[in-house]
Amino acid sequence: MLNITSEIGRLKKVILHSLGKEVESMSPSTAEEALYNDIIPYYLVKKEHDELKSFLSTVAHVYEIQALLAEALQDKTARNEFVSVLCNFYQIQHRIPELQDKTAEELAHIAINGLPAVHTKLSSFISQRCYDIRPLPNMYFMRDASIFYRNGYIASAMKYPVRLPEILINQFVFTHHPDFTTAPCILDGPRYASESFSIEGGDVHVLGKNILAIGISERTSPDAVDMLAKKIVAIWKEPIKIFAVLLPVERAMIHLDMVFSVVDVDTCLAYEPVILSRHRARVIRIDVSAEGVTQYTEELSLLDGLKKVGIDLEPVHAGGDNSIQAEREQWLSGANAFAFGPGKILQYSCNTSTAEALSKHGFEIKHARDIMKQNIDPFSYKKLAVLFDGIELARGGGGARCMTCPVEREDI
Repeated sequence: MLNITSEIGRLKKVILHSLGKEVESMSPSTAEEALYNDIIPYYLVKKEHDELKSFLSTVAHVYEIQALLAEALQDKTARNEFVSVLCNFYQIQHRIPELQDKTAEELAHIAINGLPAVHTKLSSFISQRCYDIRPLPNMYFMRDASIFYRNGYIASAMKYPVRLPEILINQFVFTHHPDFTTAPCILDGPRYASESFSIEGGDVHVLGKNILAIGISERTSPDAVDMLAKKIVAIWKEPIKIFAVLLPVERAMIHLDMVFSVVDVDTCLAYEPVILSRHRARVIRIDVSAEGVTQYTEELSLLDGLKKVGIDLEPVHAGGDNSIQAEREQWLSGANAFAFGPGKILQYSCNTSTAEALSKHGFEIKHARDIMKQNIDPFSYKKLAVLFDGIELARGGGGARCMTCPVEREDI
């Protein structure tokens, strides 16, 4: 089953990508081109990510996107189709015969880890291009490229073309792997992507069956939100409410989940300056009727607007009440939590002030290693924040929510 109607329903299935050597394809001179603030060391980030995966594997079924792709490529016709998709995108038709001879596992590996260039033209040689298929160091941010909602998925229209191959991979899996072929594509983002049309998963929060909060950010445009609302209504013939949060365009706030995440039925993590202060982000409520009629109204705040539709959230200040510490921990994804059940969340251990703030709001604080080592049942706690090491992962620019693509949750 595929079913996402909230941010916090008990997790049943989730897609991850365990980091490979693709993250070491960057150098200091190319990190910015790959949308990174810094280069990151493979063996350290892999160790941190493995801890996240190990814990999630104890509470839910974990898919690996590379393994899913390999399974979708077992059929020779599917492999040829995927080779065509890759070679047309990268304009490397001269590599088609070679790639068609690869096994499903080899081809899946190449799609994510890259393929060194073979220069067949002088212009190509002069360009000093290193890869015919570029490695995808952002692939482990599984949330960005695809968002599941109800029993369907949204294929993101990525703001930066360097990340488009991630969507091509995900879409191929969702249209060819038997576990996903029943899922309707709600919005085919790559079809519409342009300078004025983009939407990414970090901005899309499913707060109810017919309620979304979406960040209008550096990477998600108003036009995309309007289209998504119409597409949802067209598929389910039901009204939809969307709360559009106008985020500041800053490097540390590229998505809504960098300043806001729901952690329980009545609690959220919030970065105070953007969500709660008198200088908070503007919020526009979008109501689309079952007949497709749209109405826009401005809300006092995100939490005020959500309260009007029955979602009454008490905010926990990410980074605590010290403004300097809050800014530091927001930079390290302190507001970016992933719920694996109501009141059960995953967070970076480096954000100590955020953990203290959660503790004051009734959350038990445990490290993932201790829970697994002591065989503790995380669902035996009413409220629990599971911490995992992630200081190197945080340098990549995202947190636990960014790295997870949930595809099935229990309804609240």
